[in-house]
Amino acid sequence: MPEHSVVLNRDAVLRRKSFRLQAALVFGGWTLFGLFSYSQTVLYYSLPARDPIPWGPLFAISLGSAWIWAALTPAALWVANRLRFEPNQRMRSLLLHGVAGLTFVLVSTLLERAIVASISDSPLKPFVQGLLYRFDSRLLAYLCIVTVASAARYALLYREREVQAAELEAQLARAELQVLKMQLQPHFLFNTLNTIAELVHTDPEAADQMITRLGRLLRLSLDHASHQVVPLRQEVDFLRVYAEIEQVRFQDRLQMVWDLAPETLDGAVPTLLLQPVLENAIRHGVTPLAGLGRIVIASRCEGEDLVLEIGDNGQGLPPGGVPREGVGLRNVRERVAQLYGRRAQFSLLPALGGGTVARLRMPFIHCDVPHTPVPLSRSTLEELLR
Repeated sequence: MPEHSVVLNRDAVLRRKSFRLQAALVFGGWTLFGLFSYSQTVLYYSLPARDPIPWGPLFAISLGSAWIWAALTPAALWVANRLRFEPNQRMRSLLLHGVAGLTFVLVSTLLERAIVASISDSPLKPFVQGLLYRFDSRLLAYLCIVTVASAARYALLYREREVQAAELEAQLARAELQVLKMQLQPHFLFNTLNTIAELVHTDPEAADQMITRLGRLLRLSLDHASHQVVPLRQEVDFLRVYAEIEQVRFQDRLQMVWDLAPETLDGAVPTLLLQPVLENAIRHGVTPLAGLGRIVIASRCEGEDLVLEIGDNGQGLPPGGVPREGVGLRNVRERVAQLYGRRAQFSLLPALGGGTVARLRMPFIHCDVPHTPVPLSRSTLEELLR
């Protein structure tokens, strides 16, 4: 069966179910109203000063009147859904509602008189008198139907606008994430090309190695260019290639230590997230050193969180402990804020024994393949944090 036929059949089934539910609610609601009206009449005529009346015919008339209003409800709903009180239509809608209300009263009166005539042998009241009898309750029934229909319509419109606003907010967040990612890709590329340019004249062989590894780096970057999130193991693969490029530059002055917990490798991380952190550690931690620079890249799980750390043995944080963040670190902070809000934390801290450690904490979310998650809206994030 073609896919569009399946969709049409599913929509038809949903419409039928919705129609049955609405019909059941209308019929059940008016039936309860008829029973309530009957019980009130029974209580009224049970008083000592009142003459007894036949309860059987009264029961049939009460339910019959309620079911007449139930039968007229779809027409009243149809009118209510088409006559709206917009600023330029209020007078016209008011007049037409008046006509529809009087029609509802007239038709319900005629049908109720027919029920009474078929059940009771008593002569009917004159038509005008019968029309005025319970005129207010019949008109009130119409007004109740119109009011409920209008309230339901406005509630639905409000809900639809909430959904549209949430969708627009998610689209905006996705766009902001993509902009941040596009900003980062040329950032590390230009820095690497500058390093190659420095080595071309002093160490052509090293420059050639860096160009080869840069090609691998770009290929890994392009493999997941359309995704925002990848498993940590793939981000580590990318990071290893970048570290190899830097080791060509520093030769024996750079030592890389990988301390990755196996259970963390399937955790989701924003793609290209750790490269600017590693770049920052090398630039500010290793480059100023005259001796051996040491970079430790670690991952672990703490409760429901994934903790990533990149530490160096450099000179540590500047006086005051507040480093100036460049494009790379600011990009990291903004990307995790877009995806996880305050559930993620990124901080630069003094390392034990000297140096600096960059620590990133985020929710551990299992990830098998690269993908682009729907960022949580700000209202949802606030609700999760209450």
